[in-house]
Amino acid sequence: MMHFPPALLFCRKPLVKPLVLAAALALGVVGVPTSIYAASEGNADAREAFANAEKFRARRDVRSARIELMNAIKADPEWIEARVAQAEVLLRLYDGIAAEAELDHAVELGLEPAAVRHLYGHALSLQGKAQKALDQLQADDIPAENKGYAARILGKVALQFGDEQLASLSFNRAMELDRRNPDLWVEIARFRADSGDQAGATNAVDEAVKLDPDNIRVLQYRGELLRFQFGLGTALPWFERALEIDPNDVPLLTEYAATLGDMGRMTEMLTVARKIIALDGRNPRAFFMQAVLAARAGQYGLARRLMHQTEGALDTVPAVMLVQGIIEHGEGNYNAAVDKFGRLASIQPDNRQVQNLLARSLYLAGSAVDAVDVLKSQVNRTGADPYALWLAGRALESFDERGQAAGVMNRAAIHDTGREGAIVEDVPLGILSAEAQRNPNDARAMVPYIRALYNAGDYVTAFAEAKRLQESNPGASAAHILVADVAAAMGNFDEALDALGKARSIRFSEPVMLRLVEVLRSQGNMQKSGEVLAQYLTYNPSNIAGLRWMAYAHLETENWSVAAHLLENLRQRIGENDALIMAGLAQAYTGLGQNDKAIAAGRIAYRVQPSSPVVSHLYGLALMADGERKQDAIALLKKAVAIVPKNALYRESLRRARSVAAMSRSKAES
Repeated sequence: MMHFPPALLFCRKPLVKPLVLAAALALGVVGVPTSIYAASEGNADAREAFANAEKFRARRDVRSARIELMNAIKADPEWIEARVAQAEVLLRLYDGIAAEAELDHAVELGLEPAAVRHLYGHALSLQGKAQKALDQLQADDIPAENKGYAARILGKVALQFGDEQLASLSFNRAMELDRRNPDLWVEIARFRADSGDQAGATNAVDEAVKLDPDNIRVLQYRGELLRFQFGLGTALPWFERALEIDPNDVPLLTEYAATLGDMGRMTEMLTVARKIIALDGRNPRAFFMQAVLAARAGQYGLARRLMHQTEGALDTVPAVMLVQGIIEHGEGNYNAAVDKFGRLASIQPDNRQVQNLLARSLYLAGSAVDAVDVLKSQVNRTGADPYALWLAGRALESFDERGQAAGVMNRAAIHDTGREGAIVEDVPLGILSAEAQRNPNDARAMVPYIRALYNAGDYVTAFAEAKRLQESNPGASAAHILVADVAAAMGNFDEALDALGKARSIRFSEPVMLRLVEVLRSQGNMQKSGEVLAQYLTYNPSNIAGLRWMAYAHLETENWSVAAHLLENLRQRIGENDALIMAGLAQAYTGLGQNDKAIAAGRIAYRVQPSSPVVSHLYGLALMADGERKQDAIALLKKAVAIVPKNALYRESLRRARSVAAMSRSKAES
C-alpha cells in the first residue's frame, strides 16, 4: 500500500552540493570532545593502543579498531575517552548492548550523560528499546554539536513506532543541522523507498555516494536499492566494491550472500555464509541461508537443524516462515505446514505462492473445504494461477462438488486465465468513490478506487484518475503501472508503453517486465519483447516468470535446444506438476528428434492435465513423431480440436496426422 508523506519525500533534487566530509565525520566521531576530563587521561600503553585504533578507523576497519580499544581500556580502565570511542565503534558494529555498557562505564567515571545522549539513543534503538531511545533523543540537554546525530536516530526510532510524521520532521531537522552526513542521506533514502517514493530514494542515496564514496553503509544501501529497483545482479558490483574496503563487514556479507542465493549461485552463497559464521558464530541469517540450500536439495532434516541454529531470531520474517512451512510440508507434516503457511498468509494475503502452498497443505491434511476457501479469491478473478485452478478442482471433487470442479478444471485445461491488472476490491464502488473524494491526493484512497473503476469496466474514469495520480506521484512505480493497466485494457498500447517505461526507470520489477512483454507482444513486436526479457534475466537469472516466457519465446522460434535447457531448469526447481512446462519439454524434444524424452514429458503433462488442449496437442505431436503410435496420436489431436474447434493450428496438425496415417496404410496395403 502506497503512502506518500509530505515535505521530505518529494525533495527530488539534492539539497546540497557534493562536499568532502571532514575526517572526523567520516569516521563517525561526532560531537565527542578529543579530551574528556576525568580521573585518568590515559597512560602510555592506553594512548598507544588508542592511536592504533584511530588508524584502523581511518581505514574503516572497525573490527580491528575495536580490538585496539579493548587493549586501551584494559591498559587504563578509567579513561573515559577510550570508553566513548569504543561505544562509537560498537554502534558501527550494530552491538547496542555492548555500546550501552561502555557508555554506562563512562558515565560512572564522571562523564555528563548529556554529552552522550545521542549515542545512548542509538544504542537503545539497536536493542529495540524504542521508548527509552525516544526519551534520550528528545531530551532538552543534548549539546548543539550532537543534535544532528540525535535527530537522525530519532527519525529511525519514529519509524519503529510507525510515526511517519515525526520521522519526516526529524529527518528534515537532521538535514538542517548535519546535511553533509552520508549516513543521514542513507536513512532518508530508506524512508523514501519504504514510503513508495523510489525516485526520491535514488536521489538521496546518490547524494550519499557523492559525499562519501567509500562509506560501507552507503555502498551497501546503493546496492540494496538497485537490487530492489532493477534486479539482483545490479547490486553485486556495489557490494563487491564495499567488500574491497572491508571484507569482514558482517551486514554487508549477509546482503551479498542473500543476493547470490536469490540468483541461484548457491555454491558462492554457501562460501560467504560460512565466512559470516566464522566472523559471527551466532548469525541467524547465515544459518537460514544454509537451511534454504538444504531445503532446496530436499534435505529437510538438515534444513530443520540449521533453522534451529537461528534460535527463533527470524521466526517473524516472511521468508523464514515460508522455508519453515516448506520443511514441514517436505517431511509430510501437513498440519504443521498449515500452521506456518497460515500465519504467513495472514501477513501476505495476496501472495499467490503462499496461497497455493497453504491450500495444498490443507488438501493433503484432509481439509479440502478449507483449501477451496483459501483459493476462492484467486479462482474467482482473472489472472488465476493454472496450478491454483487445478488444485481447487481437485479439492472440489473430493467433497463431491463435481459441477463446480468441472468448471474450474476446464479453465485450468485451456490455460485461458486472463491477465490480472487491477485487483478486485470487495468494498463497494460507492464507498471507495466517497473515500477518494475526501482524500483526492492520498494514494491509499485513490488506488483502490481506480482499481474498482477498472474492474467495473469504467476505463475512461479510471484512466483519468490514474493519470492524475501518476502526475502527482512521478516517483512511484505503482502509479505508472496503474496507468499502463488501464491504457492496455483500452487498447492504447502506446500510452501503456510510455507509462511502463517510466515505471521501469524507477523499478524494473517482475510486474513491470511481464506487462512490457505482454503489451509488446500485443503490438506484434516479438523482437523487442525478447530484448526486454533478456535484459530482465541478465540481472534476475533465476526468475521463474521470466524464464518461462523466455522458454516459450524459444519454442515459438524453434530454438529447441535453448528451450529444452530453460524448461529443464524450471522442471528441476518447481517439479513436474506444471503441465505447460512438461508439454513445452515434449515440444522441444520432439523438435530435437529425441522422441523418447518427448513422449515421457508429454505423458507426465497429460497425467497432470488430461483435459488440456495444449497438452493433448503437443503430446499427440510427440507420439506422431515416434511413428509407432499414430492412432494414439490422432486420438489426442482429435481431442484438442474437440476442446477448441476453432483453433487452426490444432486442425492443421490433425489433418497432417491423418494424411500421414493414410499414406502409411496405403504403403502397407501395396
